[in-house]
Amino acid sequence: MNLNDSTNDENSNQVNNRTNKLDIPNGLKEILIEHQFDVERIYDISAEDLSIALNIDDSVARIIIDAVKELHDEN
Repeated sequence: MNLNDSTNDENSNQVNNRTNKLDIPNGLKEILIEHQFDVERIYDISAEDLSIALNIDDSVARIIIDAVKELHDEN
């Protein structure tokens, strides 16, 4: 493993840790991680764009975005 791999693993773990703190079902967390959506990226996206990117319903995308904003406000 080279230094870049180690840095990428640390960044990936950090993204996964923040995503896992979201107050949403685990299945949605897995979808976000699988599609490499981190909390910061979701914070700046519309529910419509998120629903298209993840192929999920707008109402589900809104649940995710609301959870991201709640987590962001707590920090």
